[in-house]
Amino acid sequence: MIGVIRYLKGYVKIRVWGYSPERFMNLCTNRGILLWGLARDSGCYTMYMGLSDFFTIRDIAKKTKTRTAVLERHGLPFFWRDAHKRKTFLAGLLLCFLFLACMSRRVWAISLEGNRLVTKDQLILFLQDQGVDYGVPKKNLDLDRLEEGLRETFPLITWTSVALEGTKLTVRIRENDLPLSKEDTSDEKQYKDGADLTAARDGVVAQIITRAGVPQVKAGDEVKAGDVLIGGLVPVANDDGTVREWDRVVADGDVVLTCTRTVSLSQPFCYQYKNYTGQEKRYRFFTLGSRRYCFPFLDCPFLQYDEVTEEKRLCLFGQIDLPVWTGTILCREYLPVDAVYDRETAAQLLLARLEKIIGGLEEKGVQIIQKDVKIVNRADSLLLQAALTSQEAAVTLKAAELPKEEGTS
Repeated sequence: MIGVIRYLKGYVKIRVWGYSPERFMNLCTNRGILLWGLARDSGCYTMYMGLSDFFTIRDIAKKTKTRTAVLERHGLPFFWRDAHKRKTFLAGLLLCFLFLACMSRRVWAISLEGNRLVTKDQLILFLQDQGVDYGVPKKNLDLDRLEEGLRETFPLITWTSVALEGTKLTVRIRENDLPLSKEDTSDEKQYKDGADLTAARDGVVAQIITRAGVPQVKAGDEVKAGDVLIGGLVPVANDDGTVREWDRVVADGDVVLTCTRTVSLSQPFCYQYKNYTGQEKRYRFFTLGSRRYCFPFLDCPFLQYDEVTEEKRLCLFGQIDLPVWTGTILCREYLPVDAVYDRETAAQLLLARLEKIIGGLEEKGVQIIQKDVKIVNRADSLLLQAALTSQEAAVTLKAAELPKEEGTS
């Protein structure tokens, strides 16, 4: 705040030398003249003082037999004095402020936070359907309606917050980490005539717990993909034991199948790697909308190279995000070098790829209980063949159908 006041009033940096510069500073202090930035320079003193105080030190300099000289001028009075002579500059400054005022009334950045299961593309498409895009006026935004629409469109979202921060629209969401319950799904509406729970893969039933429907298999039974595990048609019997009618339900239960998966991977012995020469060339660019302009023109002299791009969005005063990006492109030259893996290294690469596949299956809820791995030598590569025994809930819903004898009666 003090710096702002000094700038508005104006201040100067002066040099003081002569018979008694120390007495000059004491008299200034006694008269209430504020001095700051004091420094000694080859028998002289430099300091800052306010512009109005500078015009009152003539008698002090005469009394102390010192001389003063102005080294620097700062503040609004000096700026206005120089700018007043440049009408074109003032007009440009005015137009700049008008431009910023107009730009600050629109949205130029959209930030998405907290989404994991709901993808960024899905959220962007939703916002575009609601008329929210880059450059939309702020007055056209209904933040409450956007929050309500997000919760209605994406059942996984349990909490939303849409806020404007300068020219940035920030969408914060929180997703439900638990699987949707039966009431949260649309199975009841989709399968209003009942649905069977069927096997999605070949395997052996390891465990079956029925919550709704009629179990058709038991633990230890071997099933094929498409076989009914829990039926969605519940028979209602007459007194004589015949079926009078069928109650249609959406079959539900926990069914664990023991399945076998086969994995085949190949790793060539020959490969290429990039040997960087140390030759680099850097280009600067700015992006306006969808157009990118490079300085100098991007014409890399290297035959083979990698590009490393660093990009930053322009933001004024920490609040106004502009549709302009600046950055650099670093071109790094490399030469491809032929090399050969030994058998041990190639085998380790194959095993690492297999572990990555197993990790991806486990993230989906597939439990690997046994793996049989075999690595075979070939002329120019190694071949990995693996049989993975897994336990998983490999089930899917299918519309229930009446038994043929009932359907034809």
